[in-house]
Amino acid sequence: MRRLLCVALLCAPPAFAATQAWEGWIVGEPCAARLQVADCPLRHIDRPVLLLEDGSKLAFLHGEGKSIAPDALDKAYGKKVRLTGELREGVLHPVKLETLEISGERKFFKGCL
Repeated sequence: MRRLLCVALLCAPPAFAATQAWEGWIVGEPCAARLQVADCPLRHIDRPVLLLEDGSKLAFLHGEGKSIAPDALDKAYGKKVRLTGELREGVLHPVKLETLEISGERKFFKGCL
């Protein structure tokens, strides 16, 4: 009986890692190093990280075939978001991206009337 239990435990599928949620801002890595959220240049979008409120940064997987597609990353860049997923070896494997900050419509002032 004991041997059967050991075999059953060895053959069991691995336990799922608990998913967690992290809130912060998606910015480029150079901006995260300077704790800069506003006006982070879009040229840094190729190295995005999640900048957490405590100033630490968290790398995450993104791209074609991943939970965070390039167009979703573009829309969330520089905004406060919630990423839900698993943290494995210091890298977040997100399963869900929620944008918490909604940008208002921008109006441009052309001068005095």
